[in-house]
Amino acid sequence: MTQGRPSGVPSKNRKFLMNRLQDMYGKDFHPIMNMAAMAVDLHAIAQKTSDVSDMKACIDAWDKVAQYTEPKLKAVEVTGEGGGALSVNLMNYSVD
Repeated sequence: MTQGRPSGVPSKNRKFLMNRLQDMYGKDFHPIMNMAAMAVDLHAIAQKTSDVSDMKACIDAWDKVAQYTEPKLKAVEVTGEGGGALSVNLMNYSVD
């Protein structure tokens, strides 16, 4: 029985590709960090222009970065007793 590579260890192809990218763009190059830098640039453009297409591009860029930095959340349906609606009581605990 053969075992695969340990979890978290990049495949040879990924390692080769990352090495090639770093050869081309410098040892500090990392694709996710580069995406984040571009998202910051798009964010600045969208704030200046207030153009809907610029805002959409900014949102899409940040969405891509978030996919690599935040866990994916699954939708969960919550119901009360007998499948009815939940009763939620909100309380304010602020200190003045």
